[in-house]
Amino acid sequence: MAAGTLYTYPENWRAFKAQIAAQYSGARLKVASSPPAFTFGQTNRTPAFLNNFPLGKVPAYQGDDGFCLFESNAIAHYLSNEALRGATPQAAAQVLQWVSFADSEIIPPASAWVFPTLGIMQFNKQGYSIWYCVYKYPEELTLTFKSCNLITGMFQRLDKLRKNAFASVILFGTNNDSSISGIWVFRGQDLAFTLSDDWQIDYESYEWRKLDPNSEECKTMVKEYFAWEGEFKHVGKSFNQGKIFK
Repeated sequence: MAAGTLYTYPENWRAFKAQIAAQYSGARLKVASSPPAFTFGQTNRTPAFLNNFPLGKVPAYQGDDGFCLFESNAIAHYLSNEALRGATPQAAAQVLQWVSFADSEIIPPASAWVFPTLGIMQFNKQGYSIWYCVYKYPEELTLTFKSCNLITGMFQRLDKLRKNAFASVILFGTNNDSSISGIWVFRGQDLAFTLSDDWQIDYESYEWRKLDPNSEECKTMVKEYFAWEGEFKHVGKSFNQGKIFK
């Protein structure tokens, strides 16, 4: 079973891959992410570190046996067990398929839309805008499955908008006491619905407020709405179910 040290900076989401793999497989993994064990920008520039990891990148893994690896997917693969890697050639290929899918289809939009609101990357003010929406007519919401159908129907009618928007819309509460609200990320600085008559069927049923991506309010709301968990202090009702538009 693998055993070694993972060098990284604190809260590096790429390092989480290796940590998760090690937890599932039982690999013994020590994490060096703070002084004196590791200081990002200093330790990874020393001759000793560069001798093992010439690019100076993190996360980087050094086994107790001296074996060294960089690149998060390779480290996670090495620390995995057969169940995680795939017990057959077909299963292993499917694992590689979804790892590649995440790298090419999920991480790029997440980098552009989600990471800036969490403070991981600088926000591109010209490229995207973040909006909070609330359904205007909560008195019309009865059974929760019918209320959820309102969200699904809106998403279906906005199918051609998918390349220019991402959203997480949540139904809160219970039967006859619910509300709908969500976070939308649009390409550009304005609401996209006005660009096409086909997109205007539902949007006027919601109140829209543009958020400041640098504000703590925006960061908290994006984190809660995208994770479907949190305090949701502005809502006053418990989470029921959510829908993702992508």
